[in-house]
Amino acid sequence: MTASFTVGHSPLFAESELHARLCHAGVQLRCLAQAAEVQPGALEVLLLDGSLLDACPLPEWQACGASLVAFDAPSGVLPLPGTASDTELLALLDFAAEQFRLRRKTEQLATALQDKDGDLQKLVDVGLALSAEKDLERLLSKILTEGRRLSNSDAASLFLVDNKGEQPQLLFKLTQNSSLPTRFQEQRMPLTKASIAGYVALTSTELNIADAYAIPPDAPYRFNRSFDMQVGYRTMSLLAIPMLNHRRDVVGVLEFINCQDDSGQLIAFDEVMASSLRALASQAAVAIENRQLLDDISQLFDGFVQASVFAIEQRDPTSAGHSFRVADLCIALARQLPMAPMSHLRQQALNDEALRELRYAALLHDFGKVGVREHVLTKAKKLADPVVENLRYRVALAKENLQNQVLRRMLNAYRQHGALDEQLRLQWEAELAVECQRLDQYLQDILKANEPSVLSEGDFNHLQEIQGHVVRSHDEGLIGLISESEFAALAIRRGSLTQEERAEIERHVVHTRDFLRLIPWTPALQRIPEIAAAHHEKLDGSGYPKGLVGEQIPYPSRIMTICDIFDALTAADRPYKPAVPVEHALDILQSEVKTGLLDGDLVKVFIDSRCYLNPAQTPALAPPPTLPSGAPAYAHHVCDFEPSEKHQH
Repeated sequence: MTASFTVGHSPLFAESELHARLCHAGVQLRCLAQAAEVQPGALEVLLLDGSLLDACPLPEWQACGASLVAFDAPSGVLPLPGTASDTELLALLDFAAEQFRLRRKTEQLATALQDKDGDLQKLVDVGLALSAEKDLERLLSKILTEGRRLSNSDAASLFLVDNKGEQPQLLFKLTQNSSLPTRFQEQRMPLTKASIAGYVALTSTELNIADAYAIPPDAPYRFNRSFDMQVGYRTMSLLAIPMLNHRRDVVGVLEFINCQDDSGQLIAFDEVMASSLRALASQAAVAIENRQLLDDISQLFDGFVQASVFAIEQRDPTSAGHSFRVADLCIALARQLPMAPMSHLRQQALNDEALRELRYAALLHDFGKVGVREHVLTKAKKLADPVVENLRYRVALAKENLQNQVLRRMLNAYRQHGALDEQLRLQWEAELAVECQRLDQYLQDILKANEPSVLSEGDFNHLQEIQGHVVRSHDEGLIGLISESEFAALAIRRGSLTQEERAEIERHVVHTRDFLRLIPWTPALQRIPEIAAAHHEKLDGSGYPKGLVGEQIPYPSRIMTICDIFDALTAADRPYKPAVPVEHALDILQSEVKTGLLDGDLVKVFIDSRCYLNPAQTPALAPPPTLPSGAPAYAHHVCDFEPSEKHQH
């Protein structure tokens, strides 16, 4: 029987007959005196005797890793029977050697499994990191960094496939190089099989190249050496992996360059390394697609909001730009909160998502005016033009009736007396002139009262006098010169809207809220309907639509209320009213604070920070707009600020 294993033994055993028989059987024997002479794992079987145990305790011999055997075996040591034949002895030693080999294999497998678990944990950690990253640029950089760390690569590059144009392109998006940092500017190139990245992208094929300079001439792709030549670099091993999404479409390509061993020597990428990077590429593809989908959703929302604002402004061209200016003012004021001197305002500081939510709410805060009837929005005066024309006709008819009455009286006098007393004729004509003049004056008073302005109590009495003046209608009936509904409209103290029409204007916030609730906002934007619908609420509960009080009003809505009033006062794009000077507008805001309507601390930050002077915000300096053909010259913007009498100085 021939043996192929090594047995360690003591110097004393070297003098025994058994030693000679083992040598004759081909067993490799090694004499040693101390456990320190044995490198761990270098010896398969160790034949223990008393001299070795006297030299070192059993645990030290066990630490050598060899299988231990002995004739007088202590606990934990494989016993050798003293009467065993040579064949039996060799078989037992071979069994001990096999135990050693199995133990080593088990240890190697355990180490490999542990390494695999470590790589798997690294991939899990990478996946978590990639899924948490929201910025696309940082996400791509993290993909390269983690891939280089997993593979111990010197450099890496990332390419994205762009299918949005007429011809697909390859976007060289990012590169990293540990040994040779260089400035990089992303580049676009045609998507063809001529380049390594292009070939991988078009064929979904992984390329593992041991030497980039030794690519076979018949390969459809070539390595571009221009970078190496420009910076003095030498690309050796290269692994290019397609990044596939869930539909198995290539979204990009990862290239890892110059893999290194523990000593820093360049080596080819092995299959274990490629497997880990393949998993990374799959994670990266999902993360990139998710990020791009989120960006697409964001762009979709932006486009929808832009289109909605366009629709709003088409309904009311006289106030074009109001929604954008209010949104910009809101963001400018909100960005001041982290620096506010009041701690409770600093606690209300908005993060990026909340700022986006505020901006969308501000842009869409007046969308509900699409639910306000056209004739209410374009009601420039208290009475509609047809009603005024009817009044003019009514006055003219009344004057005509008076003249006819005088003429009939003159005719009757001729018939009865054969002549008309001159004095009586002059008297009747004078009375007619007085009555006609009275009617003309009534008409002028009506036209004056029809203008949207603040009327005194005396003016109302005069309207009552006009209402009480009885005239004949076209059907010979008796009616008041102005009807009850006309009197109610003319007696409006401010503006030109009746109470019912003003209520309809105010319902625009309800329309806004109901409309915005129909949109499936993301969780970060779900408060938009609530914020937009509260921009006419006042701290004292006098606002609408709900009459919210104090803390019931969201802080973003309080910000919007201030900015909305400021723009309504200072806007110069409304041909029906002049812009209020900025300083006067700020005084009005402070007055609104004193009456308990606005948040005083927010108004103070708005004024002290002068955020309203943002160069993008120059509404008071802009010329009045040129209205589209057919557009009304007047419109009641639903957010026009109508100051009380104390502000009209």
